[in-house]
Parts: sequence; C-alpha cells; structure tokens
Amino acid sequence: MALAPARRVPTPPSRLGVHLPDDRFIPLRPDDLVAGLAADAGHFGLRAAQVQDVAEGMDRVLHQEIEQLRRSLERAYDPHNPARDTLLVGDEPARAESMARARRLIEYVLDKANYESLDDVQLEAALGAGNSHGIRIRVNPERVQWLDLWVRGRTTASRAVRTLRRPIRGEAHDVELYRRLAVVFQAKDDDALNLKLFREIPVADVEALLPHAEVAMSGLDQLKIWGGSLGALGGLATKLLESTVVFSQMLWVGVVALGGLSVRSLLGYRRAKHTRLSQMTHHLYYQNVANNAGVLDQLVASIGQEELKEALLAYAIVHGGEVGDVPTLARRASQWLAAHYDVAVDFDGPDAVATLERLGLWADREGWALRPPAEAVQELARRWQERLTVEHHLQAATGGRASAGAR
Repeated sequence: MALAPARRVPTPPSRLGVHLPDDRFIPLRPDDLVAGLAADAGHFGLRAAQVQDVAEGMDRVLHQEIEQLRRSLERAYDPHNPARDTLLVGDEPARAESMARARRLIEYVLDKANYESLDDVQLEAALGAGNSHGIRIRVNPERVQWLDLWVRGRTTASRAVRTLRRPIRGEAHDVELYRRLAVVFQAKDDDALNLKLFREIPVADVEALLPHAEVAMSGLDQLKIWGGSLGALGGLATKLLESTVVFSQMLWVGVVALGGLSVRSLLGYRRAKHTRLSQMTHHLYYQNVANNAGVLDQLVASIGQEELKEALLAYAIVHGGEVGDVPTLARRASQWLAAHYDVAVDFDGPDAVATLERLGLWADREGWALRPPAEAVQELARRWQERLTVEHHLQAATGGRASAGAR
C-alpha cells in the first residue's frame, strides 16, 4: 500500500507580478520514495526487492560522487568563508580568481540541488513587492559587489493579516511562499562570500532579507509631507500680508488639513518601516536554516538525494515501458508523483536520463531499454568499486568533460 500523501497544493499564478520559476524539487525523503515505488513495483514490471536493490546500488555510487564534491567545495570556499579564522594569502588577481571559482561551484551546487536563480526582472519584482507596503527598497550598489537569489519550491499558505475589522487576531489570507530561499552575495572591497539559507519566506518579504537594502520613503509620501510643509509656510506668509480676517481663517483651515496629511504620511512611513524591520527580525530568527559553510553542507547532501530520487523514479518509469523520449518520461513521472503524493513537480527528465547514463544503466540508450535489475545492480557495484564517476561533479562544475546528457 502506498504511503500517506504529503499534502502540497500547487500554486496559482502569482498575484504580485513575480514570475515563480518551475519547481523541479521532489518534496519526498529518498526512503519514502523508495518505499512508495516498492509498493507500486508491479506497475513497473518490477518486484519490491528489485527496487530496493537498485536504489541501494545507486545510493552508494552517488554518495561517492557527493563526498568528492564536498571536499572540493570546502577547499574552494574556505578562503572566502566569512567565519574563517585564518589569513587570506595571495595577491589580488589570485584572490579574484579564487572567488570566481568558488562562485562557479556554488552556482553549480544550487542548480543541481534544484534551486532556480531569480533573474534581474524577478529581483526587481521582489523589490517592488516591498514597495507595495508604502516604502521604497533598493540595494545600495556602493556596498554590494554582486547579489544572487536562488529559490526552490513554491506554494501558498494561510497567514493571519491584521485588518480594520480584526486588528488584533487578524484575518486569514493566502500568502505566496518560497519553500527555500538562498541569498548569495559579496560586499564591496571584501573577500568574503556570504551564504544564507531561509525557509518558508513570503514572496512579498524577500526584500527584507537582501543585504544592504535601504529603505526610503515613496515619492508620493514625500510629496505629501513637503506639500504640507510648504502649505504651512505659505499660509503663515500670507497671513502676515493679508488683513482680512475671514480670508485668514479659511486659509488656516487648508493649512491644518495639509499639515494633518503630512503627519499622517510620515506616521504611515514609520509604521511601514517598523513592520519591515519586524518581519526581517522574524525571518532571521525563525526562518534561517543555515549560513555560509552550513549552507553548502545542506546543498551538497540535497544533490545526492535529488539525483537518487530522479534516477530511481526514471528507472522505474522507463522499465514500465512505452517511454520513447524525455518529455514522455517527465510527464509520466510528474503524473505518478501527483497520483501517489498529491504534489505538483516539474520533473527534470534530462537530468534523470543523464544520471542513468552516467551510472551505466542503459542497455540501449537509443531504444530506451534499461539493464534488467540484477545486471543493473552488478554494474552499479562495479562503478562504485572502481570509482569510475567520482570526479563527475567537479568536472561538470569547472567545464571539464562530464557524462553525456540526454538526447
């Protein structure tokens, strides 16, 4: 019998104007997916024990690759770890090249862990979501050399939002969330490469986690405040020049109104700024998952898990027959996940096919025929013993020769 589904509701199109990237992440533990595939093994022409044996063989080889990647990543990142307590040696060009290499490796790791990078347009939209609170946010270019945002997983959740009708308990509203948000940046004139990983971050609150993001009053609020101030000064000058009492009284009514509008705008700005600081504190304290080297540890472990889940599911789907191209594989894998776990996943078919090829599990790649389970287990054991693919990730990340991709 299949495992109880982990409820995950697909996200509707964003209401904030932020294009949410496709979600390749399979939100299941590897052990749970193995158990689910084993329970449904007959559907793929397999036995439960065969699914488990193939999964174990895959896991050994992939773990071997991951450990090599972990060591290489640690050596590349250590000179730029903000928490290091050792001297940074080498001249400026050497340090710049070292930083570039570490950044390439980190980008590779994030991509392989099924994170998606937000482009400049999406980043501006995230800043715009903060602007909707009545404040203007911008990242100070004089303090940040570069900034990358990576997200994985998207969903909606019900959150309490205070309203005029319910100012204390608030009302339930659906809020768009990124399940994981990684912030990667380098400050100006600094050799440190900063990494921060957060969970369950509302799309509208992304700007609160950006480094050196400065808060400014919106143009409309500035106009209201300056207008009120100028109106008050103009009223005072006019009163000195005019002698008509009635005109003076009418004028002061307008001045008081403008002054009230000015004060209201200023208080609204301060309230919005306080709300943003409160949100930032909450996210940094409760939603922070890891920082710097701790982020890399989680990402590297996630790569092995994602590749195992993708490759094993692809092996089962292809073994079940009637799969002749990558789109069909991706569609059927997504359908199986939706049917058994009620999750919406944009299954990474090309990556799964490439992993099967790297593990030597194709009997006939052009004909979409796999090695039978017993033969597959033997091939996986041979590759593990001979360490045939141990350098795969480092080669792929640095532009070296990697395993052939899906065709």
